[in-house]
Amino acid sequence: MERSKLLTLATLVTLILSAPLQAQMRDSGEGARNRNQGGGVNLAPSDAVLQVVSIDSYGRVVKMRDANGKTFDVQVGEGIYDLSKLKIGDKVQVNFLEPDGLGSNKVKAANIWPVK
Repeated sequence: MERSKLLTLATLVTLILSAPLQAQMRDSGEGARNRNQGGGVNLAPSDAVLQVVSIDSYGRVVKMRDANGKTFDVQVGEGIYDLSKLKIGDKVQVNFLEPDGLGSNKVKAANIWPVK
């Protein structure tokens, strides 16, 4: 009787400890490009090196190209990055914010840093 309780407890501990590890695994396959978050599709690319194609300083929008050649506009809010430091052709990494779910499907940058 004690052995079965101990075995059950050990199994539960193993399941509890392994669940967060599985949930935090990064999807690097096809699903990484269109990650489902909150019932919607996250159109932002996963963390990758992107190339600056054009810069609209007034509108604070940077057009970027991923490794597959796909281009997309990234909204860069005030205080996120000094756009005057960017030049066409620069390579950067970007962390993206999730859409707010209020009908906005614009890709927004959480932070940007240059790749050397």
